Amino acid sequence: MRRTRALALAAAIPLLAAACGSDDNTSSSSADDTVVTTAAPTTTEEVMSDEEMSDEEMSDEEMSDDMTEEMAPVTFTIRVENVSGGSDVRRTVVFNTPTGAAEPGPLLRGSSYEALVAAAPGERISFATMFVQSNDWFIAPGESGIELYDAEGNPISGDITDQLVVLDGGTEVDQTPGEGADQAPRQAGPDTGDADPDNTVRIVDGRDAAAYLAVDVQPADPGYFTVTITNVSENAATPTPFAPGVVVTHAGQNPLFVIGDADLGAGLEALAEDGNPGPLAESLASIATLPTPIAPVAAVVHHADDGNPIFTGGTATRADGLEGLAEDGGPGGLVDSIGAIAAAVPVGGTDPGPIFPGEYYEFTIEGHAGDRLSLAAMFVQSNDWFFALDGIDLYDGDNPLDGDITDLVTLWDAGTEADQTPGVGSNQAPRQAGPNTGPADDDETVRMIGTGAGTIQVTITAG
Repeated sequence: MRRTRALALAAAIPLLAAACGSDDNTSSSSADDTVVTTAAPTTTEEVMSDEEMSDEEMSDEEMSDDMTEEMAPVTFTIRVENVSGGSDVRRTVVFNTPTGAAEPGPLLRGSSYEALVAAAPGERISFATMFVQSNDWFIAPGESGIELYDAEGNPISGDITDQLVVLDGGTEVDQTPGEGADQAPRQAGPDTGDADPDNTVRIVDGRDAAAYLAVDVQPADPGYFTVTITNVSENAATPTPFAPGVVVTHAGQNPLFVIGDADLGAGLEALAEDGNPGPLAESLASIATLPTPIAPVAAVVHHADDGNPIFTGGTATRADGLEGLAEDGGPGGLVDSIGAIAAAVPVGGTDPGPIFPGEYYEFTIEGHAGDRLSLAAMFVQSNDWFFALDGIDLYDGDNPLDGDITDLVTLWDAGTEADQTPGVGSNQAPRQAGPNTGPADDDETVRMIGTGAGTIQVTITAG
């Protein structure tokens, strides 16, 4: 309504001017022919020539053109690109509490750690745990990690100890295992030993991992595995505790180390020297990404005072189509209910569908100063997560928004379906039997859970 009235006013200005304007100083009208004369100016300052009026007045046509130009919308091109899967790291889990224990602690002889890990076909696991009676030794799978599915995509089960090796981290000079003053049980503090002259990660000669640990993998719920790590070192040459560690799900090679190369500087040193898994877990989590399709986009331009018509954080999802978009990737409900624009055909494609890594949608909108843009698109490897622009201003003052706006993109949970681990859940779109099949979420509110960094990139171009 705001724009309609303004444009109508601009169109009416020439009519108003024509009705009111006159170049004459007198007018005559009377039944008895009496002449009525306007008052004459008394000073030269009060006199304005026709030429001066012509110079200072804006013509009706100029006023109309100027106001029309002021009210003309700017065309914006929006590009939504899938940039997911940039790292091989998928998920991390810390194991630190022995089975049956009430709190974290070292793994003594005869006790076990358990870790529940999520992994999809094609993904592997690696882990590391400190050989405590050493300066910087640890036990881990080899460089390839452990495959959790066979060639037919079936989950594996059983003992995988034969895939483990004892490794030297190459960060601290070695002392006799179980005797060194700079080893964790006897050192004055963390990171107190001398630097190793050979700084490469390497297999420790003459040490069989099976003499110290036994590791078993069993399928749990679909997409999940229980990894059990048991200390069996009671009969080993050097009986030893093991320290809390990290399990990482990954694609490709083991992300923890490369045999023959120096430590990667990502936290493995703290684990191997001092039994501290925190720095390694944090480092891995910071680069973890999940390749995921992104479903078609629903976008709407609205006034700043109107609020986001797609959703309101902290409240239950409105019955306007967001559930269908967030759970099953369909923007049609939002198109029907709020008049959203749907961007559904990937650039270069011919049919509607999701975008995969490296693909993008592109569409145009029109906006005036005071307008905002909201949009939503499903994070497909989830139960009901979606990316959103939550009412961003299309203008910065008088300047139309232009450039990369990915830092304004947030990730939300629609609160309509119970969450499973992204990428493995049986009720998530790539694996579910049909639309809307998962159980309801105990928390029905729409809530922000993260950002779009590393998964989605959104740019806007004005003009």
